[in-house]
Amino acid sequence: MTDITDGVVMFCIAAFLIILDATATLLSLFKKGIFIDQKSHLMQKTNKELKAMLLGVKNLSSKNKKQLVELVLVQ
Repeated sequence: MTDITDGVVMFCIAAFLIILDATATLLSLFKKGIFIDQKSHLMQKTNKELKAMLLGVKNLSSKNKKQLVELVLVQ
């Protein structure tokens, strides 16, 4: 009887932890997931980081930050 009870209690604890983790993951989507504005996120990056994202694109040295962000969003 105690083996069955221990198994049920362990299952309930594991199920609770899995549900808690899944809920935390779903709630984190609002802060760092698909709901953030990509343009504002890219504006926080440096020009060097933006140019690294645009490998293979020519004439990047003459572009300012807004133009680089637009190029990243287009690609």
